[in-house]
Amino acid sequence: MSAEKEIVNFWYNKKGLFTINNIKTSSNRDCGILALKFDKDKVNEVFHIEVSCSITNNISETTKLDKSISRIVDEKFENKNIKNTISSHIKQFSMQKQKIKKIMILGAVPKSRKNEIINKFDEKEVKVIEFENILYDVLDQLDTQYFKNDIIRTLQLTKFLLLSEPTKLAKLLVNDSFSSNSRKEFLSSILEKDEIMKDFKKTNTERLGAILKNSGLKPAELAEMIEHNILNKRTRRLFLDSLMEQQKTRKTTNKTKRVKKLNIPLEKFF
Repeated sequence: MSAEKEIVNFWYNKKGLFTINNIKTSSNRDCGILALKFDKDKVNEVFHIEVSCSITNNISETTKLDKSISRIVDEKFENKNIKNTISSHIKQFSMQKQKIKKIMILGAVPKSRKNEIINKFDEKEVKVIEFENILYDVLDQLDTQYFKNDIIRTLQLTKFLLLSEPTKLAKLLVNDSFSSNSRKEFLSSILEKDEIMKDFKKTNTERLGAILKNSGLKPAELAEMIEHNILNKRTRRLFLDSLMEQQKTRKTTNKTKRVKKLNIPLEKFF
């Protein structure tokens, strides 16, 4: 199986479903994955799962979306040979007579057309699941036990040896694989987490100052942010007192410097 199918297969297994993969028609055509959910000794639900996960190309690039989706559904789910092969595989199980649920796993679904794509598949009675969500679930639930499956073992190594290293993770996020918008979205998402915001208490003032300096905020926007999002009734007065004190100190320092300049001994000029 391909790497993406291995991951999908593992995900369904972890959800408690029995899977049959490497299903081929009489003409050696791939039939995807068959997942069965048991209720005691009977099959309660049957899922016919197809995986289409491309990194560079995706279904959204077509101008005739409805026609493309119809073609995919016909080829993957409605093909006579595929339907007969799937039926022959589930005959061996004791099951309630019901419709097989069709699942399409898609990779690289753009946000701009996500709802449109999902709705078009839904009209054909095919449920869409984004591969990135499955990949996230698998990574998130992986523990440190040893996995014999090479694909899952690779994900495990990536999670515990690479993603656990902050400096290497940071380098990954600034390479050419991530666009400027992706990095902005990442930072926005991570700053929404309460745990991350708590860690900012440990950040020194110089670093916080650099973040604000490079944020592009105008003075008026910075003042408004401090007023409405940071200060409260108790801290507002303390902030203003501190600001006035620093302003007063700066004026005194500047005045002292001017006095020193005026009191330069005459010999310094000769």
